[in-house]
Amino acid sequence: MGTMAAFGDSVLKGVIYEDEHYRVSDASFQKICEEYFGITIENKAKFGSTITKGESVFDRNLEMIKETKSEYVILEFGGNDCAYNWKEVSEDPDRKHLPLSTVSNFVTTYTNIIKEIKAIGKTPVLLSLPPIDSNIYFEHISAGLNADNIMKWMRNDKQHISNWHERYNIEIFKLAIANSVPVIDITSIFLEKKNYSRYLCADGIHPNEEGHKLIAEAIKQHIKNKDIVLN
Repeated sequence: MGTMAAFGDSVLKGVIYEDEHYRVSDASFQKICEEYFGITIENKAKFGSTITKGESVFDRNLEMIKETKSEYVILEFGGNDCAYNWKEVSEDPDRKHLPLSTVSNFVTTYTNIIKEIKAIGKTPVLLSLPPIDSNIYFEHISAGLNADNIMKWMRNDKQHISNWHERYNIEIFKLAIANSVPVIDITSIFLEKKNYSRYLCADGIHPNEEGHKLIAEAIKQHIKNKDIVLN
């Protein structure tokens, strides 16, 4: 059985939000893919991880990566990088606020990780981002904060959240092109649904277990179409 390393945030970790609590699902797309492809995934994804935190985790696991039998290393970042400190935004909507990772820092750090993986003879595989529901996510991040101030900062446009999230998603595809590495599109399979929000948790950003099935299906189709051998 082949072993593959993976680094990312809570989506890759398999975190879902239900009953107002976060937990790691036993039916995540990682688990589905492991069973379907007969592989073992050394999943080093962390809840809340940005690309900078991910780089630190990656650097600590270089020897593990070298020892994995698979030529591929899975990377999934961006969902936290584009987020803001919403408490600070709600307290002072008139000052300038930066995302947890600026676009330039996101691209630079992600590129460094890609190059390091290629330097040790492995192939990085990027995952795009599942879409979010701006309305539901806004209700989640503004709970207990000054929602009016957050809306003021967003110029009364909740769609700004989805637009900004997609800004980072586009960079992932551009990174794949610029570095000549594979990218698996897990975004489109959600957008093809008439109401993709039903595949998201009650926080509007994490895929639920049905959403994880969609991600697994997108990965299966990509591997089938590219005729890739994993183990």
